[in-house]
Amino acid sequence: MSRIAIIGENTIEYIDCLLNIWNDSNCAVLIDWRIPVESAVLLMIEADVCKCYIDKNMITDVHIFADNNIEVIEYEPLCKNAIPLPNEFYRKFKPNYSNDEAIILYSSGTTGKSKGVILSHFAIQKNADSIIEYMHPQKADCVYIVKSLSHSSTLVGELLVALKTSMRLIVSPTIVSPRYVFTNIQKYNATVLCLNPTLLLLYIKEYEIIDIKPESLKTIYVSGAILSDKLYKQARLTFSDINLFNVYGLTEAGPRVSAQRKGCCVTNSVGKPIQGVDVRIIDEQGACVPRGNCGSILIRSPSLFSGYVTGSAKYDPQNPGWFSSGDIGYVDKYNELHVVDRSDNQVIIQAHNIFLNDIEQVIADVFGVEECVVVDYKDDNFECLCCAYTGNVEKQAIVNQIGNKLPSYEIPKKWIKLTEVPTSNDKPKVSDIRDLFYRMLTNKPANKSQ
Repeated sequence: MSRIAIIGENTIEYIDCLLNIWNDSNCAVLIDWRIPVESAVLLMIEADVCKCYIDKNMITDVHIFADNNIEVIEYEPLCKNAIPLPNEFYRKFKPNYSNDEAIILYSSGTTGKSKGVILSHFAIQKNADSIIEYMHPQKADCVYIVKSLSHSSTLVGELLVALKTSMRLIVSPTIVSPRYVFTNIQKYNATVLCLNPTLLLLYIKEYEIIDIKPESLKTIYVSGAILSDKLYKQARLTFSDINLFNVYGLTEAGPRVSAQRKGCCVTNSVGKPIQGVDVRIIDEQGACVPRGNCGSILIRSPSLFSGYVTGSAKYDPQNPGWFSSGDIGYVDKYNELHVVDRSDNQVIIQAHNIFLNDIEQVIADVFGVEECVVVDYKDDNFECLCCAYTGNVEKQAIVNQIGNKLPSYEIPKKWIKLTEVPTSNDKPKVSDIRDLFYRMLTNKPANKSQ
């Protein structure tokens, strides 16, 4: 078994490379194409990748691969527009329930310090089976892919589900307008669309102004970040004739953990655990909390990951066999799960899990930067990373230097240069820094709840 990487946009050729890797009994290492090539190579070195399939239009420096003994196989997409997955791919797909490595995903981090998540064939096949159980795909259904195939929710919850059920699937590039997507949904009679909350807001705005609504669209699934009550209600109102279901998962869980289903969920929750999955909410002492109380979310599932490329899994020592998700949540009176926050300094921006400390270290390495603190800013209409820093250097010089080390979504969009970083007990006072950005972005007085 070899580990072989794939770097590229969503295309038919990308899926062909993936199926070839699996059919040759190898493991696919899926790396987001927006990651700078230097960082991507570091991830491949860490995962002991021997070969890399890459879109020839994206490769900038073959030598960096050769210098690290990574064979490069370039492929050229024949079509960069939305296109149905050909029938031959369904025939090429071979279900595999072995415990052999199937994929390694680095979609949750991008600075070369993130943990590659290893998922077996058994894990992703069982997870896809459970997703099929609650989706109930029909012969006339068609899923339209708009998120990157290098993310577990897209790979397992959309591509794998389509391959296993022979459901029609439309492969689309990710950097396109909502109007482009709606036009192609209408063209191909797509019935299912999977979005994250950031995309959901954009699609709501477009749906409200387009002249022709895609009549075929029947269901929208939302995952990847916490869906606010305001956005949930707005989406329900806008897509009044379309089923809207909130779902929850994480890469380590294969990925799906819970999902809303038609007729069983009455609140803005992430639904109930899917088939074969159990969820437990515990307090700091490891004891289960009463219904309605917040605590750490533990997961027990046949689809749990095999481990990290480096590091160890976060299994709870007081609850053997249970995985600590790192999320905080509760179960309501309807037995529906709610996810309310992260338990560490990891944040989610545009459906990407981001480690703020890693970004701060990259910025701190820039000559002239003395101190820096990165925070996330979110409201119902906007989300981004913000950086407050001190030193004898201007923002644009910092951005220029970190641009080849971080992907675009990890580069702060808002900056404040300070004479000193506010601190408390010798640590940056994040609440004060958030207030600075709140005032900058809203032109309002400091918001003490931020």
